[in-house]
Amino acid sequence: MNKRRIIQHAKNYLDLIAAGTDPISQETIGEDSVASRPQIIKCFQFVSAILQEVLENNGLVLLDTDEAAQQTPAAVPVSVNGASYELVRKKAAFSLTPEQKKEVMISRLPITPAAFLKNVNQRINSGEMEKLSIRSVNAWLQKNGYITQGKIQTVMNRTVWMPSPEARQLGINETEVPDPKTGEIKRQLMYSAQAQEFLLSHLEEITA
Repeated sequence: MNKRRIIQHAKNYLDLIAAGTDPISQETIGEDSVASRPQIIKCFQFVSAILQEVLENNGLVLLDTDEAAQQTPAAVPVSVNGASYELVRKKAAFSLTPEQKKEVMISRLPITPAAFLKNVNQRINSGEMEKLSIRSVNAWLQKNGYITQGKIQTVMNRTVWMPSPEARQLGINETEVPDPKTGEIKRQLMYSAQAQEFLLSHLEEITA
């Protein structure tokens, strides 16, 4: 007897017991039996539902979200009809707890957006959670009027982010840096310590 049939057989037994029938004798279970207690019946019904899920998902059981984040591996190998697959668990959306925010390193010297994101993303488990992206940060800054896109003439026309007067007051400025590959002078946004603190305090809005 294969495992699937054994699981189905065990589930049938549990269903019969929960319904008040002895699966061996097919007789009605007495009211004085421990199997007739409501708590025990609910337990049998719960385990039966789990076994049904195992049968339907080829041996996998979907845990609650919090438990899954702690116990379920990011990828689970499965085999269906002789073919091998990898079932990938979707990562959780980016978020930081108040305690994690306090652990983010704030540079007292201006840093690039990439450096800021690195400091923020070091506080999460990137195997289980999506990282904060520069796309999300720039989209929020643009939506709230802190940066705009503009064209500049260099060797080729390039699109760059340009801070607004409000952004400069917050400490989001730009500087010119040489491209290490071409030597071309490029504009680069920089976040002061004040700007880093400001963005950190608005993470929920940025990732909404």
